[in-house]
Order: sequence, then structure tokens, then C-alpha cells
Amino acid sequence: MLFKETAEEDYLPLIEGWKDPNPEPVLSWHDGIVVVRDDLLAAGSKLRAIDYLIGHAPEYNHVKEWVFGCCPATGYAQMSLPYVCNRYDKKAILFMAKRNPENYHEYQIKGMDYGAIYKWVNMGMLAVTKKRAQEYYEENKKERQVLPIGLEHPTVIASIIKVARDISYEPKEFWTVGSSGTLNRALQLAWPNAAANVVSVGHKMSEREIGDATYWRSELKFDKSVSEEDAPPFPSAPTYDAKAWKFIKENAKHGALFWNVGA
Repeated sequence: MLFKETAEEDYLPLIEGWKDPNPEPVLSWHDGIVVVRDDLLAAGSKLRAIDYLIGHAPEYNHVKEWVFGCCPATGYAQMSLPYVCNRYDKKAILFMAKRNPENYHEYQIKGMDYGAIYKWVNMGMLAVTKKRAQEYYEENKKERQVLPIGLEHPTVIASIIKVARDISYEPKEFWTVGSSGTLNRALQLAWPNAAANVVSVGHKMSEREIGDATYWRSELKFDKSVSEEDAPPFPSAPTYDAKAWKFIKENAKHGALFWNVGA
């Protein structure tokens, strides 16, 4: 399984001296569950996860444009990436499936407000947008860097571990949603003695993406919002994080932690 031969100590030295510049995570209780309320951040938990990578990693000091081709229309990366890039005078370049302006998702509109530069791709399936992003990066490797799916990078894993370790609650059980599984697997390292649970909201996750978590799968299509009945009693992304709440209500133990990435 992923990380069987690694631990948090293998990652934390990568970001030595880094401090999360965002407000400390807010924890609140809802129906016996401790919720990390990163919906209170302007662009969700990824603001914490990518801050070191974008603004502090010495090996990327030369990068002027951060390029990403793996974001769906409902994805948070299109907001968090330009938000953090603005902080460090960088540009966020996003390759995404083309939409007419009247059909832009609210996250795309926010992404534009935060300064994202969209490169619209006809027939923009993931494999195509990913390929276009890679090609764009290869045109100018001196000033550009392409990001992997799930924004999975060792310093991203390390940043999540540090943020989780610094909060005032150490759970015996935790829950997240998952697509690439980056957040959940990082939390598995942060809290190795806790029971991990991941609710898949996109493709069927691979063994590597799941890691050591108990796997649950939402029956809803990826872009379909959760019903009002199954939605949590706090702001949560309706096509993403909110889909975990039904599983949590039915299966989580009292005192379990839910990491709410955004709304």
C-alpha cells in the first residue's frame, strides 16, 4: 500500500521552517463530528497545501507560470492556484474544457477574479487538457512548471501533514472525499494511528490513491450536487466534499473528524 515504507518524518524536512500564512483551521462540532472548516478560507484547503511549493521551494524560484491541466469545471484548484500565485507574483495557467461564457461554473468565475489565465480546449477531456498543459510547459521550461493531477507533490504532502499536526485535535478516525486521494493519504501520514476513510466522488480510485483508507463510493455522478437531505449543516462544496456527509452520518463514530476542503 502507498506509504508503507514512508512516514511523516520523510516529508516534513522538505518544508523545514515553513509556516502556513493562512488563518489557523477552524474546528467545529456538528452532529458529533469534528469538522475542519476550510470552507472559511477564500479558496479552500489547497491554499495551505501549495503555499510552500509556489512561494518558497528554492528549486522553483525561477518559475513564473504554474501550469495545470487536470482541473474539472467544479475543481477548487482553479481558485486556489491563482490565489496563491498572486501572493508570490506568479501566474496561474489553466487548460480546461471549453465552455461558453454563460455556462461558466461559479468556481471558474472566481478563478478569473483571482487572476487565473484560462486556455480553453475543444473536446477537453482530461487526457487532452493534460497533454496541452504539458506541451505548453515544454515550450518554455525555464519559466514554467506543470503541476500533476491532484497537485500531488512531496512538499504538498508535507504541508498537509504539518497543518494537520498543528491543529488542536488528534482524531482516532477521520474522513475526506477523494478523487486523486492526495489529501487523505497525507492525513494518513499525519495521523498514522487513526482510522482513515475516503469517499470517492469521481472515478473509481486505485489502490494507490486509496492508500490505507477504508473506501466508500458515492453513487452520484461527479458533477451532480448532493441533495438537500444529504447535505451537511455547514457550507460544503455540493459536488465534492458535501457528498461525504451521508456516509459519515451512517458510519462514523462520535468524535470522528471530517476535513471540509471548501464550499
